[in-house]
Amino acid sequence: MPFQSFEAAVTAEKAGFAGNKENLSRVFNAERIRLGQSFETELLKFIGDDAEKHFWISSFITARSYLHGNTPLPDLAFRIRTRALELLADSVDEKSLGRKVTIYRDLAVSSKLAGKQDDATRFRDKAESILAGSTSLSAYVSGRTEFDICVYRNISGNIDACKEDGAPPEKIVSRGWLNSQALEMIKPIYPVELKGKRIKAQVDVGIMTDTSGNVISATVIRGPKEFHKAAVDAAMRTKFGPVTLSGQPVKTSGWLSFVFSPQ
Repeated sequence: MPFQSFEAAVTAEKAGFAGNKENLSRVFNAERIRLGQSFETELLKFIGDDAEKHFWISSFITARSYLHGNTPLPDLAFRIRTRALELLADSVDEKSLGRKVTIYRDLAVSSKLAGKQDDATRFRDKAESILAGSTSLSAYVSGRTEFDICVYRNISGNIDACKEDGAPPEKIVSRGWLNSQALEMIKPIYPVELKGKRIKAQVDVGIMTDTSGNVISATVIRGPKEFHKAAVDAAMRTKFGPVTLSGQPVKTSGWLSFVFSPQ
């Protein structure tokens, strides 16, 4: 069963998710490797509507100290964090408020790194608004790396001076619409259950590629919900060539359009 070993490791910790995260993240990443292409699907099933799982898992797929050599998944973490905020929306106890502050800060930093200035500022303001309403939340707000602190402090300015472990922020090149740039554009599979309805639809999917041109994350931007899974599956299998910046391989982001036509 997916994530059974990880759940057992969490249960074995006296503090649960807040226990030995070095060990927990190793078990988590071993399961990530084992699941391969089905990792994201199974992960979303595993976390379900559990706000605590959403809160901790988002760190396991982004924080360098928890990745153990695996590729960070910022887009997936963004979706998980925003879902966590939905799950915590009606909770006003100090622990939940502290969780919200942490999540908003994480979203502010990730948005800044992705070049989304308006979102970064909005998330920063939400975090600070919650903090301004209480003087006793510090015990429930998670600590941050020096790099995250630097980025957060400079949300409205330049972050070139912020370094993580001696390295500058990872460069991700935005390439816009990517259909015409694919080496192998995968045709999506029309959902069997919809063939009788003969619906024609277009779904746009935001993607990120690694330095080799492989799609490592895919998120639906717009389109009918019934076609989302098929579009994401096709996006994840689409192939691109590597992209370089100043002679160095870089990750890229952009979007793909998939048209569904009944046969």
